[in-house]
Amino acid sequence: MIVGYLLFDTLYLGSAAVEIRTPRMLGPTAIDLAVPFVAASIWVYLSQFLLLPWTLATVRDDVTRSRTFYAMLLATLISLPVFVLFPTCVTHPPPPTGGLTGFAWQTLYLGDTPNNAFPSLHVALAAIAGVALWQSRRYLIAMVWPGGIMISTLTTRQHISWDVAGGLLVAGLAWILTPRLVAYERTRLPDDTASH
Repeated sequence: MIVGYLLFDTLYLGSAAVEIRTPRMLGPTAIDLAVPFVAASIWVYLSQFLLLPWTLATVRDDVTRSRTFYAMLLATLISLPVFVLFPTCVTHPPPPTGGLTGFAWQTLYLGDTPNNAFPSLHVALAAIAGVALWQSRRYLIAMVWPGGIMISTLTTRQHISWDVAGGLLVAGLAWILTPRLVAYERTRLPDDTASH
């Protein structure tokens, strides 16, 4: 998980450092204008950093866990050329500065880049975690936690609805392509069957 997180940080933040063209500002859609800004939803947004490792640590099926891990990395790789070649950003309202919620916003902006709006990796990775949890029969958590994170990308104004749609598309592609691109299933040796 540590190696995966380091790879994600390198790819995600590294793509923002490669500036080929000026980021395009994405305007809000009617859906985005209907969704209120909720400053406190930053806590749901940041809970992504608990959801991902928790999912990988608690999914008991090795094949599902491996597929989830590699799908998350693949989602990042799929998004990388879009971030580099077609950087996008959205308008952020001024966040609160006081209290714990203000601290959470400041923490977010310390480690985030504003030019990787489309597709939303926050949505893509949460969706992949949701699929893994669903396959592990944790149906309620699979819907509520990742779903809440996806909604929070809009209520925090970190993304617009097009970014969410793009993130869901990336998640679907990564989940489908992972078993075709990565050989992650454990090969049973003859001794394995004898020892069981």
